[in-house]
Order: sequence, then structure tokens, then C-alpha cells
Amino acid sequence: ALERSLSNWVDEGLGRPSQAAWQVSLHLDERPAADGGEPGLVLELWLQAEDDPTLGLPAALLWQGGDDVFSFLRARDARRDLIRQLAELEPLLAASGIHFDEAEPTESELEPDAVRSFLRETMPQLEERRVPVLLPAAWVRGPSRLRVNLTATSGPASRASGFLSPAALATFDWRLAVGDVELTDAEIADLASAKERFIHVAGRWQAVQASDVERALRFLERRRAGPAAATVGIVDLVRAVSGLETEAEGLELGDVTLDDRLAELLGDDEHRFQPLSTPPGMRFDLFPFQERGHGWLRLLGDLGVGGILADDMGLGKTVQAIAMLVSERADGAEPGPTLVVCPMSVARQWVAEIARFAPDLRVHLHHGMDRLTGAALAARARASDVVVTSYDIAGRDVEGLAAVEWDRLLLDEAQDAKNPATKRARALRLIPARRRLAMTGTPIENRLGELWAIMDLVNPGLLGSRDWFDRTFARPIEMWGDDAALARLRGIVQPFILRRAKNSPEVELELPPITIEKDYCRLTVEQATLYRATVDRWMPRIEEHGETFGRRGAVLAMLGQLKQVCNHPEMLLATGRPLDGRSGKLERLVELLAEVPAHDKSLVFTQYPGFDRLVPHLAERLGREVGFFHGRLNATARDELLARFAGEDGPSILVISIRAGGRGLNLPAANHVFHFDRWWNPAVEQQATDRAYRFGQRKHVHVHSLICSGTLEERIDQLLDSKRELAAKVIAGGSEDWLGELDLGAIRAAVALAPDAIEEEAA
Repeated sequence: ALERSLSNWVDEGLGRPSQAAWQVSLHLDERPAADGGEPGLVLELWLQAEDDPTLGLPAALLWQGGDDVFSFLRARDARRDLIRQLAELEPLLAASGIHFDEAEPTESELEPDAVRSFLRETMPQLEERRVPVLLPAAWVRGPSRLRVNLTATSGPASRASGFLSPAALATFDWRLAVGDVELTDAEIADLASAKERFIHVAGRWQAVQASDVERALRFLERRRAGPAAATVGIVDLVRAVSGLETEAEGLELGDVTLDDRLAELLGDDEHRFQPLSTPPGMRFDLFPFQERGHGWLRLLGDLGVGGILADDMGLGKTVQAIAMLVSERADGAEPGPTLVVCPMSVARQWVAEIARFAPDLRVHLHHGMDRLTGAALAARARASDVVVTSYDIAGRDVEGLAAVEWDRLLLDEAQDAKNPATKRARALRLIPARRRLAMTGTPIENRLGELWAIMDLVNPGLLGSRDWFDRTFARPIEMWGDDAALARLRGIVQPFILRRAKNSPEVELELPPITIEKDYCRLTVEQATLYRATVDRWMPRIEEHGETFGRRGAVLAMLGQLKQVCNHPEMLLATGRPLDGRSGKLERLVELLAEVPAHDKSLVFTQYPGFDRLVPHLAERLGREVGFFHGRLNATARDELLARFAGEDGPSILVISIRAGGRGLNLPAANHVFHFDRWWNPAVEQQATDRAYRFGQRKHVHVHSLICSGTLEERIDQLLDSKRELAAKVIAGGSEDWLGELDLGAIRAAVALAPDAIEEEAA
């Protein structure tokens, strides 16, 4: 750009010079002091062409024999233009103590008072007269951004947790800073009164944005006034330290200083909370890692904030929660009732676990047609330590439950509330509770929005609004793999989530070995024929939809039918014919079940409980009793079935609807797990497997996933394997929804039937 400008100037000079006048401009230049002290400011005189503002030369050239340069570029007397215009400006400049040499005016060194007057009074008037004023390059390149520094100091320790008191967790001291320099109260007052974009800080003038100044002063005024200024809770602390508070105000967070105790609380080492031993009143001792979980739960409980206990399935989250309830009462507290909301399939199990581990806790099951309402419900709740109900009942009885003063709302299998738009999630927000706890082995099944939904239930406002969370974290992490956003999100949620995997060093469960295998099956001719016909019927419809929403629905419908064909053709086209020999997968399942030792028990998971012919078929082929656990069973029937399966004389095989019994159940009596059809969400399959691979399991666990080779099942399984570590980012919806987003080429490749997919003996 400079080369082009010079070329234009030269061309103009060689041609007919312009008659345009020279215009005076002023350049404010910052020059370092010779003694290394405060830099000085010098106001330089420049002349720029009136018809080309990019053509400017220092006036000093006129007094250094440079008149020819000016006359070469413009056919005007540069000295005359300078003297005339400077005479007009002299009274205005003199009012700020600015004077130029009368004989050879070039520059003027500004005294500190003159600088202040020039910036605040003279420069606006010069701009009104359209006299160009250029600021120092360092100021123009990037005005010094106002930042907000935070110093947080902890309050007194709590007796129970050994850490901090919820009544006075921390005090905040907010300070404004310009660049790296923190402002004194006097400088802040000066900044507030001046209402301009320049400030003198630490011996230097700084340019700031007026909008930043206004926002920063409003932020500081609100944070320093009112009762919230005295003490803050941990949610406020985390939002402040992570920059969420300042970012919401459009400000930059500067330096954060925490005292040792607060630093430990927000840290990621083992010292941020203390293990608590098994409390009096518990019938069984906690494992060491459960003692740490107990201590963590008490820490958050004592602070009055919510958390997510996200230990792997089978690590005893329920036991740790019961220990928390018992120890609170053992310390002499009378905290009031806890409302446990859980899936219906595990509600009675909660009651049984409390009776087993802490029989002194008073527990009430709020369930069934004859459940209490109104005043009777409130009275029973006040007379209980724990009230257990299901998500469905909580949604229906929200008015009665909301009338009770709950000490704690405990959400078990909290992923059931992962959709904030559902009636269930909205109802849970209406139930008042002093503190909240969520328990789930899979806080993120499909997408990061689920973490927001659960966290917003237990710590409202921590992660901001849903839209803000999507913009700041979900989309950058899921779509673009933004590591910085991921690290920041982890830092925010870390104090509120405790997760230990079964293979964590601290867990020392001594669980038996687990063997996970994939068993590949081939389609029969009948299956292959129906598979091709299904693809041929749906693909034209999918192609007609183009990129519309209707195509997504058509893709999912086709995938569902193809999965049914892979299971058994009778599932898609009911004929009433015998099931034998018509499905390669069913035949393989029968073979594997027949190989299970007589004294072992098996679980068979399927997402199609409507295929009720499967259970009697397996019983007849294997000569064994087969139970069927599904969502249509009432609570009594479920309990009776599970009790019989746990006994030696009960069914040796239990077919389970993965929706009804894929989580929450304790089934260590089984040590063989069969996934008859694949659920395209690894977390759901893992939860189902953990019904058997958990506390109480003494035998080697064998897990089999049945896959029809050369079909949709094998290709999607390969895709999941390649993406398993990033499954939560790849899967963008419930179960199979993400498959609906594939392009047409990927869909054709996924559903194509390979030549070797059909059984050789049947070909």
C-alpha cells in the first residue's frame, strides 16, 4: 500500500502538480525519557495534502531545506499554509499551555498538566474544527483494555466437612485494572468523573474504550454494594474465577488470587475434600473410595450447593448417598426430608437399600394408586427422613410435592431429566429444596446439552442460559473440537462433579474379569431378501426428500426396519410361522445360551419388547425357564420377577427391555450378558452390561454383542468403534438420531448388503 501511494505521489509530481492546499495536522508522540523515567509526550506539527489525507509530511522538513519536496508534490506554498493555519489555532493551543517556536515551529513538549488539558479539552475542539490529531501508535493499535481483577478470601471452616462454612464461604474484592496496572480507588473515582477515553495510570497515559469504562464501573458498583458483596457461595466463586461473571458483562477477567483453602476447593487433587468414614448407623462399612465420595457429598451438602455424583455404574452411588444422609443426622443436624426421584423400576430398590444399609432412616415410598396427597403427603414427608418416588409420579404430583419444604432433592439416574423442555424436567424445577444432588453414571449420553440440563437442575445459573452454553461450549466442542473451550468447561464443572471409573487406581474393587466379544452372524435367505426389499422401498423416498427434515425421519424409519430384519423377519412381517431356522442371529443366540453352564445365569437385552414370541421360543428351545422384564409390568410383578431371578430356583435367563431395565437394576446373579440388538449409543449398552458387572459379582462376566456381518449393523458398529472415545461428540441426538444426518452416499454405503452376508448353507 505504501509503495502504491509513493508511486502515485511521484506520478502526480512528474505530471501537473495539484493546486490543493496543505492542511495542518497534529501528531502526539510518546518518547522514552533519557533517565528511564516516565515517558514524555511531544506534539508534532505535520502537513497533509487537503485532497489526499494519506500524503503527510512533518513540518520540520520545511526548516531543513525540504521546501522542494512540498512544491514537488503540490503547487502550493507549504510555509504560508502552515503559518496561516497555526495562527488560527494558536489561541486554542495556548489555553492548554502548548506553544511552538515562532520562527521554526515543529514540535512542542507537553507538561503533565498540558497533556491532561490537551486530551480532555483541546483535542475535542480540534476535532470539531476538523484538524486531524493522530495519537501514539501504541494507543491506536490496541487501546488498553479495562480488566477486572479478583481476590477471594475464604471464611471459617465447617465442623462436619472440615472445610468451609456455607454461611461465609468467601469474600470477594473486585479491582479494576488498565492493562497490567491495578487502579487505586482515587484513580477509579477520577475515571468515573472524567467520563472520557484517556487515563493516567502508573506514570503513563492509557487510552481506553468509553464503553468499557461504563461497563466496568457499573460492574464494580453492583459487586461492591448490597448484601451479596459481603459473602458469596461456591457457585458464585466458580462463575467468578472462570470468567463467566465478567464475560456476561462484556468485560475481561484479569488476575485471580485465591487463598490456599479456596485454591484447594477448586483444585483437582485429592486434598480438596476429606474422606469421611462409615457413619454410626450404617450396617456395612464403606470402601475407601466410597469414603472419599461420602466426604465429597458432605462437603457440597454443607456448602449448600448441588453436585453430580457420576461414578461408574456398580460403584455404589446409592450407598454413598445413604451414608451422607446418615452422617448428617449423626452430627446432630435435623435437616428435614430428602426427596429421592428415580425411575419407577428402582423406586422399591431404593427403599430396600435404605432398609438394608441404614434401617434407622425413616423412609416412605410415594407410589401407587393409593399414594398420599395434600396435607397427608406433607405430614408424612415431615415425619420421614427420605421420601422415594418416580419421575412419572413427580411430574403428576408436582403441586403436592412442591408444597413440602424439602431439605434435599436427590435425582437418581438423572439422565432421565436431561431434556429441559419436557414436562418432567419442568416439574422438577418447581420442587423447592435447600440443596440438590444428581446421580448418574452417564451425565453425557449423547450431547453436551445434557450436562447443562442436569447441572442447571442442581446448580441453577452455573453454566448460564442454554443458548449461551450452546454458543460458548457445546457447538465449539462438538463441531470444531475446541480444546480451549473444553478445558474451560472442565474447569467450571470440576468442583461439582465426582466421577470414578471401575479401573481407577483408587477404586480397588477386585471385581472378577470381564470378557467382551462380538459374535458375527449371517442372514438367512429370507432375511437377505427382506433386507434388500426394505432398502429398495425406502431409498427412493429418502432421495426424494433431499436435505429436508422429512428425509431424516425416513432414514430413521428405514434403519429401524433393517434392524428388525437382522433380528428376525417375523418382527417386520408377522406370518405366525415358527421362528426356527429363519434368523441367523436368533440361531446364534440359542447356540450361545446353550453353552452357558447350568449354574450360571444370563441377561438378554433387546430394544424390541413387543417381539414377545422371543421368550417362549427360547424357553422351548433351551428347556429352561426364561423371565421377561419389560415396562408393562407393575411394581409388584417386577419385584417378584427380580427376586425369583436372584434365587437359585428362579429363571436362568432374563430377557430385558433395555428401556425398562437397562439401568438402575442390581443383577449380579447373572454373569452372562447378551446384546441381541445393538443400541447405537455406547453409554446405554454399557449401563445395561453394568447390571451384572457390579458390586456383588463373584464370577467371570462374559458379554456378547450379536452383529449381522455385511449389514448396517456391522458398518455402524465399526463407526462407533472408531469414534468411541468421542462418542458424546459424534452422536448428535437420541439413540440413532445422528444417523439421520448422514449424506446420501454414506446412507447407501451403510445399508448396502455385502455378498458374504448370507449363510453359505442357505445360499
